Amino acid sequence: MRVLLAKMILQQPDLLLLDEPTNHLDLPSIEWLEKYLQHYQGSVVIVSHDKYFLNRMVTKIVELYQKELHIYNGNYEFYEKEKAERIALQQRAYENQQEFIRQQERFIERFKAKASKATQAQSALKRLEKLERIEDVELERPNIRINFRIDKTPGKVLVELSDVSKSFGSNLIVQHTSAEIDRGDKIALIGANGKGKSTLLRIIAGTENFQGHRKWGHNVEDAFYAQHQLEALNIDNTVLKKLKECGSQKKELELRTLLGCFLFSGDDVEKKIKVLSGGEKARVALAKTIISKANFLLLDEPTNHLDMHSNDLLIEALKRYEGSYILVSHDRYFISKTANKIWEIIDHEVKEFKGGYEEYVQWKERMHNLQKAANPDKSPKKDNPPLVETTVQPASKLSASGPVSKELKKELQKQQKLFQQLEEKITKLNEKKQQLETALTDPTTYANKDKFLQTETEYKNVSSELAAVNADYEKVFDSIMKLESDT
Repeated sequence: MRVLLAKMILQQPDLLLLDEPTNHLDLPSIEWLEKYLQHYQGSVVIVSHDKYFLNRMVTKIVELYQKELHIYNGNYEFYEKEKAERIALQQRAYENQQEFIRQQERFIERFKAKASKATQAQSALKRLEKLERIEDVELERPNIRINFRIDKTPGKVLVELSDVSKSFGSNLIVQHTSAEIDRGDKIALIGANGKGKSTLLRIIAGTENFQGHRKWGHNVEDAFYAQHQLEALNIDNTVLKKLKECGSQKKELELRTLLGCFLFSGDDVEKKIKVLSGGEKARVALAKTIISKANFLLLDEPTNHLDMHSNDLLIEALKRYEGSYILVSHDRYFISKTANKIWEIIDHEVKEFKGGYEEYVQWKERMHNLQKAANPDKSPKKDNPPLVETTVQPASKLSASGPVSKELKKELQKQQKLFQQLEEKITKLNEKKQQLETALTDPTTYANKDKFLQTETEYKNVSSELAAVNADYEKVFDSIMKLESDT
């Protein structure tokens, strides 16, 4: 995937057509692709199930719904809100029209045989025949609740790793590292490909040889979902029979409903495992993991073969899950909604960040800025800053000691005040931009040509002003960081 992307970029095209570009990329590669696309001058059409990527990259959503293309001028988050409103309006319009049709049909039925009213009845019938029918709202996939069941409550510590080392020949994965998973932990193990995330998951599960110690906690019942486990599925079983054998004591209707969440509908549940594709087998294995009654889940790329709706259902299920889990994923939206701790393998050690993904990204950015302020002449390191929970020295402590210049202090206060003013201005401009985006999605705006042109002009002006203010904001921020290091 990276080679294909590089080849496309070297061709310098005017239009990029990207079909699931983030599917086989690790986090650093996805971040690099985002930065490239943000500065790309041409047009881009993307098919993707990565909500986080879409929210950051796109300015327009085109949805294929009820055999028609529906356009939304905004990112994916905007599309979700706007679609909900459109569906509600369509449903009300459909119900009103159905009531009108029923009234007209009753009138026709009552008076069609009456000579005095026959003409009116005939006219009403013609009106109904010419009426452009509003389609009923069809929810393509209902929101089904996926529930986990847990039989036992584990002890406080589920797994303890002490002085663990692992390598494949000269390829060192971890060395003398230690980590602990406690009850209630919902951990996302992230990082670049080849860092050993899946290997560490197997070490925790006890299916990988290593040096060191792994201590299993009291009453821990685990379920491990991984790609290599697909081989363990009995290929002569049907999908439904495989889930019945798991001992979950769920009724057949419940199992069919669950399989519906994982894209097996109708007669698909009677298919034999041996005729399924790799993606279908992966979904069967994931469904099997969910009904296992385990209190500790190990999930290796669980969203790889799921669509957006199934992904959302899995997120909601994991939010309600009372057990603990550790998961490996490159899906940032999925991680941001499911993890309360972040693990990363850095310099062959497991580093832990106690917080969700959004907090982790903000913390990482602060560390990068502090490092940049402390060493302005040095180029930034290629590797990510280590996830160590230490107290960071303020920039003022990082510089050489000496008398503080009054002029520098005064300038710092001036820049801080300007920084605050720019922040307020950006907030107001973003609000105004959102209002104009809403106006541009309103069909009534296009009914009046002058109104449309005025709204479009205002939108372009606000977008340009916002870009300029953001650039000033970044310059002021850099000035503050430099002044803090000097004072």
